Amino acid sequence: MKYFRLVWTGLWRKKVRTIFTLLSIIVAFVLFGMLQGIDTAFKQMVDQGRLNVLTVMNPAGLPLPLAYLPQIEAVHGVTGATYRSLFIGDYQSLNNIVIVLPVGANYLALNSNLFSVPPGELAAFLRTRTGALITPALALRLHWKAGDHVPIHALNAMKKDGSPDWTFDIVGTFDMPGYPSRDESLLLMNYPYYDTARATDAGTVQMYQVDIADAAQAAAISNAIDNLFANSPNRTRTETEKASAQGQLAQIGDLDFFVEAIVGAAFATLLLLTGSTLMQSYRERIHEFAVMKTLGFTDAGVAALVLSESGVLGVGAAALGLLAAHLLLPAVGRLAAGQIPGLHLPWIVFAIGIGIAVLLALASALPAAWRVRQLSIIDALAVR
Repeated sequence: MKYFRLVWTGLWRKKVRTIFTLLSIIVAFVLFGMLQGIDTAFKQMVDQGRLNVLTVMNPAGLPLPLAYLPQIEAVHGVTGATYRSLFIGDYQSLNNIVIVLPVGANYLALNSNLFSVPPGELAAFLRTRTGALITPALALRLHWKAGDHVPIHALNAMKKDGSPDWTFDIVGTFDMPGYPSRDESLLLMNYPYYDTARATDAGTVQMYQVDIADAAQAAAISNAIDNLFANSPNRTRTETEKASAQGQLAQIGDLDFFVEAIVGAAFATLLLLTGSTLMQSYRERIHEFAVMKTLGFTDAGVAALVLSESGVLGVGAAALGLLAAHLLLPAVGRLAAGQIPGLHLPWIVFAIGIGIAVLLALASALPAAWRVRQLSIIDALAVR
């Protein structure tokens, strides 16, 4: 700290150049933080997938008949089955996106390890046709509470009366203790209300969830379910919840490769930019460094000042960029309409980012620091 003011003054010797270098580093680390946050969120989705729970969907993503339920429940090894659909809506503006899940009557019972609902609020939900359960995060963000009558403007679910507006009576909240990253903007509604009021696809569901007794029999049970509907116009594809999440991730591509390639290119460019800036600064300050050595600064001391300037600039800008990513990721999650749940910047990514910033600062400053260390006072003062 003794020489911090000297470092700070040297850093801002050319204000415009420092500002543009600062912005370049901030943008690079915003990119790093957001890509790593998205990558982490997708991996968490896969890790949270259950092996003893199957998902039954149409291969083309089309709705499936509700009439399939009894046949699925009758398959040997199945201990329970339920269903849900999904639509996206907003409350008052597109800034308040809400993910609405119309669920079967036994959906919460079969997912008791996923959803935690107070018994009284669960009973109120089941007996209230227009009842809705929401997450505490959604209640806090939109200032909703039990007893409120709220409208949701659906973006992809028209009603029979031609209106896209669905009204709900908030009866309580639910937590997702095992999946804290998935509780951003969810609203659960009763499926019968949704099915009788919607304009199209009545009597269908988006997906079935099937609980099985033995995870080791998942493949056999999946085949048995799919064989039931092999000759049906509404074929099914059954797989474990974990495999389904992996399949969705695979459709995007090799996300790790894309993240590493983009971040690597950004950091390589940043290294060249910062190194070039520091070398230019060194050439402009040759006389200053010579005077500092004349006043008693050692070769190592002057070199350390150059490294310190790079470290303060690089690490400070990296911290700002990572903080910006931390603030932006939840907003991106809301804009993605819940398709990327739990977007946040893990602390381990923040720590790795700071470590990379330190390495980049040292690597970019080493050529300039080495030249400063080897600088001859007589030769430097002779330079015009």
